[in-house]
Amino acid sequence: MLDFMRRHAQSWMIKVALGAIVVVFIFWGIWTPREGQERDLVKIGDYTITISEVRTYYQNLMDRYRSIYGERFNEEMAKKLGLKERALKDLINKVLMSQEARRLGLKVAPEEIQATIQNHPAFQKEGHFDKDAYLRALQRIRMTAKEFEANQGQMLLLAKMQGLIVSSAKVSDREVLEAYRDHFEKVNLDALYLNPADFKEISLTPDEVKGYFSKNREAFKIPPRVNIRYLLFEPRDYAKQVQVNEKEIETYYQNNQEKFGQPKQVKVRHILIKTDPKNPEVLAQDRKKAEAIREDALKGKEFAKLAKQHSDDPGTKNSGGDLGYISRGQVVPEFEEAAFSLTAGGISNIIQTAYGLHIVKVDEIQEARTEPLEKVKEQILSLLRTRKARDLAHDEADQAYAFGLKEKQMDGFARMKNLTIKETGFFSADDKIDLNPKLKDSALSMSKGDISPVLRVGETFAVFHVVEKQEARAPELKEVEGRVSEALRREKQQEQALTRAKEVLEKLKKGADLKSLALQEKFKVEETGPFERGAGPPKMGAAEELRKAISSLSLKTPYAESPVFHNGQYVIFRLKEIKEIDQAQFTSQKENFRRALIQQKQEMILTQWLEELLEAAKAKGKFKMLKEVKEAI
Repeated sequence: MLDFMRRHAQSWMIKVALGAIVVVFIFWGIWTPREGQERDLVKIGDYTITISEVRTYYQNLMDRYRSIYGERFNEEMAKKLGLKERALKDLINKVLMSQEARRLGLKVAPEEIQATIQNHPAFQKEGHFDKDAYLRALQRIRMTAKEFEANQGQMLLLAKMQGLIVSSAKVSDREVLEAYRDHFEKVNLDALYLNPADFKEISLTPDEVKGYFSKNREAFKIPPRVNIRYLLFEPRDYAKQVQVNEKEIETYYQNNQEKFGQPKQVKVRHILIKTDPKNPEVLAQDRKKAEAIREDALKGKEFAKLAKQHSDDPGTKNSGGDLGYISRGQVVPEFEEAAFSLTAGGISNIIQTAYGLHIVKVDEIQEARTEPLEKVKEQILSLLRTRKARDLAHDEADQAYAFGLKEKQMDGFARMKNLTIKETGFFSADDKIDLNPKLKDSALSMSKGDISPVLRVGETFAVFHVVEKQEARAPELKEVEGRVSEALRREKQQEQALTRAKEVLEKLKKGADLKSLALQEKFKVEETGPFERGAGPPKMGAAEELRKAISSLSLKTPYAESPVFHNGQYVIFRLKEIKEIDQAQFTSQKENFRRALIQQKQEMILTQWLEELLEAAKAKGKFKMLKEVKEAI
């Protein structure tokens, strides 16, 4: 997983997904200049980025990655991907773009902000802007309309600036074809493996261990450790304080009718005749066959029997073509249009989709309906109780945070509210403790004495106090001698394996037979089987070093320039065969691929422009790093 993430962390695809450089999201990515005295991190012109801003943005990044990769994503992966540096870089880029937009006189009209908000689905009801839905959404994220609209204006300004910079990106037909080949041309390889672990004749002297430690002291740093005291605010603990009246239930019902509605549904059967739309003769013959089957159905022959006899859909053939009830949006548009235009018992004309030719029959129709209030009253009551309990928990967590900021501790608040405060004891990122990863990551990013903002973990809210912190430190050799010796041993094994791999590769390039040489030297050789160049060999993943090596292979130069180190082993690849791309498939996907390449080129243009802006700011003395990001967060 980490190889994939590292490979794509700077690509336009993942940046779009994770909100890099500029993201005009409605909720995530909220970013506006703030007031008040906070600890400063970077000064750019007349704007100062604070530690608090970077820390918040970093936590947002962590949350986005964790929402994609789940609990597999942890602090160690965040370090390897450089997310702290990425958080600071993104904020620097936003400031640079904002300042440049201001210099160029770019502006966002109030009407543009209004249109963006009104057109967003989150604020619409039945396809139209709903002010109540808008205000409820803002209440959930604890922002006023004025604050939110100012934020959206800022994001739209950045989007305008970005659009201006990347508008020149173009991609030629030749570039599209070459890039498509690099990704989708299929190759079959032989892979010869040399495992460093097989090089066992390694000796280490005390002086070597000492010298290795001296050169690599930073790699053996004792990581930072913290001890926190924390409070958890669980909504269920506040349930007894909640009161919900009839008016509230009725208001919720009236404002959320769509949640209690059943859309129109039709119960359908179909007969599928597969065909080749690219072959006019085959298509005409199959259409003629479908028309004959339809005529039989119209004459009264049982549709289910006709489906069992003629349908090419293996999923529904044996059940007489029964697809059950469908709603709009569940099937392809052509099929949907036919199904919802029929009355009960009706049979459609021949419908052509990407799957083939269809004959559709509607057995039953259930019209759209809304459940009466009495039927859903208990459901609404439970929902409102839960929501109010959650709000009470959140409010008390806010009070704890305010108390902690003022008093520099939370024990007094816990006593006042009769709450149980918990203490973790010292832990580092490497320690496994009974603490949610979000709390753990936040605690390690903070300083001694800090009070965390309110953090939401599932339905629970948390606030903690960093009681003590032991900063990362360089150890003495005796503390880590075992780790140092093992690291040096692995390095020597790897050096020997690389030397041997290069010798083997030279022999192969001079004409030695790969399989004979492997048999003689007892090296493992595997055939990958055909795979797309851009996807990486099966079972090996799509790491960047593999992609580069494989992209360089041709029938004239079947061996890569050097061995590749992957998954702890050196691999020598030999190209066995190439299967050319499917031209028809390329033609059908060409424009989609072109759009992807244009976005990639836009990302490159934007990145280069931002780097030039940063260098210009540094040259003019308008950029100053006040503290290293790793130390700050």
